Amino acid sequence: MPPKLTVSQNVINRLKNVHEKLAGNLYGVIHKNTLLIIGVNINDHQQDSDIINGFPTGIDIYGVVSVGNRTLEEDEVKRITGDVDVTDTPLYMSCILGPAQNVIETFFTINNQLEKTSYEIISEKDIYSQFVHIRLITELPFVSGISPQLIKDSFSNLRKQLINGQVVFNIPKTNIFLMGVECEENVLLGLTGDPTVGEICKKSTAFEEGYTSNLKKKKDVIEMDFLRMVMMKKATRDSEVDFKIHTPVVHIDKCISEMVKVTLKVDTLVIVHKHKKLVTLYSLLVESCCRFLRLLEGIMVNNVKLCNGDNSYISPLETFHFFPELCGHFITRTFIKNESEELREKTRRLLHKQLLLPLNQPLFRTGNRFIFDGDAQGGGILINPHENLNPIKNGGEIALVKGKYRYYHYCQNNMDDNGWGCAYRSLQTLASWFLLQGYTDREVPSFQDIQKCLVDIGDKPSNFLGSKQWIGSTEVNFVLNSLLNITSKILYVSSGEDMASKGPELVYHFKNHGSPVMIGGGVFAHTILGVDYNNLSGEIKFLILDPHYTGSEDLDIILKKGWCGWKGVKFWDKTAYYNMCLPQVPTCI
Repeated sequence: MPPKLTVSQNVINRLKNVHEKLAGNLYGVIHKNTLLIIGVNINDHQQDSDIINGFPTGIDIYGVVSVGNRTLEEDEVKRITGDVDVTDTPLYMSCILGPAQNVIETFFTINNQLEKTSYEIISEKDIYSQFVHIRLITELPFVSGISPQLIKDSFSNLRKQLINGQVVFNIPKTNIFLMGVECEENVLLGLTGDPTVGEICKKSTAFEEGYTSNLKKKKDVIEMDFLRMVMMKKATRDSEVDFKIHTPVVHIDKCISEMVKVTLKVDTLVIVHKHKKLVTLYSLLVESCCRFLRLLEGIMVNNVKLCNGDNSYISPLETFHFFPELCGHFITRTFIKNESEELREKTRRLLHKQLLLPLNQPLFRTGNRFIFDGDAQGGGILINPHENLNPIKNGGEIALVKGKYRYYHYCQNNMDDNGWGCAYRSLQTLASWFLLQGYTDREVPSFQDIQKCLVDIGDKPSNFLGSKQWIGSTEVNFVLNSLLNITSKILYVSSGEDMASKGPELVYHFKNHGSPVMIGGGVFAHTILGVDYNNLSGEIKFLILDPHYTGSEDLDIILKKGWCGWKGVKFWDKTAYYNMCLPQVPTCI
């Protein structure tokens, strides 16, 4: 009997926006005879892509999709579903191109025949209310000769060591251990009863390293539960196991050879239903580690480099997890350090095409990486405090900053810039937005970086370095352009009373660029995060992020005291002129 079928709203949206013929795979997870299709990947026959190793373990290929002018014949479907080996009833999704909207139909392959089936569309919020992500972190020693075949052999031996039952999993800072025993059921130590993963997540607030995180959207909230685990390897044999001791035999082969010895940093994700028993996760966690090693193997094999024919080396690797909202699920990417930007951009472009993602904005640069609770994220600086404000009621068109930024303000990082550093802090907020959106990989510039930049380009004399001199919107424009290669538009207002006249231009900026705006006037600088502009009455409200705040990162105080909040035209000084720096978003990937 085929399972009940549910499909992510995100998958439906991406397929309905396709305007050309193509084919690909459908990725999903199954629980209690319900198949959830959570991802889609378009095949590119010119590239050897092993994208399945980038999905969280637990997600597998459950079917195929074709986009075109017709539904495929049964023989064609049988041929293209031949590689689907996790189910006897692979799914076939047909997306018929239409002038107004594509039409999507689904079929299960049952007894070599197509049987049409209905499907239910499910939102990301509903998906992640049912599932938990487990983040598995460990380190593994890796020793290998430097050649593609030797690297493959070494990775194969490493994976064999993981599947022999000699590894255990632990929730950090607890005595909870999950063990695998050959020919017996898994063993759970440190807990009584038979808890589910969801029950453990509810208790995880008591664990320092077990944690829960939230992804926030403008109109809705996706609550995502995470559980962190580490893997350890048994250092000794079980005392009750009888084994024979043999005299070691050593074979010596004298030759010149090169070896690589590194510590592989494993950081991988598993997705499981909340009702799954914790004790049953052992094999899934082992497979997650093995899948990650296959990902590293492919990268290492493809990037063994030869220098002058006799020296070889393997570039260091770094791994990040990404959760593009347009994608709706995690993708894990491993990067080669010091790899050329040209090659990275080529790889990103291919990934965007495979996942049916737009080609005009970065989603898989290091700045786009997902920040887990407990990870370093700008020294504890608040991210997007405005999302916790109550809705404004001005009756106009609301246009807000898009994406994430950090709230920089006076006296952070033990630096006393009270009275002179507000424009620097606003500039740092703008720079953080471009970093967190992936438009740059450069970290947010320090005060020293900002002052040195202005001296280097000839805007300021050398004695500006280390001073407490103010800067304004013009200097913010120079620094963004020089350090981040970001151009800006400057708006001039002769008086605070005229700020309402810039309502249409600010609405256009936030709708089309979405970057925060720095505004300077008189002796003060602020950051504008959005506007509510009533075109009929001319009434306007500004969403202001105030860099003059000197307290700790206390969100309640910041919101209650209005350091982040909606302000009217009277907020601006009617005797001062204002300059606004509107950073323009580049088209890139």
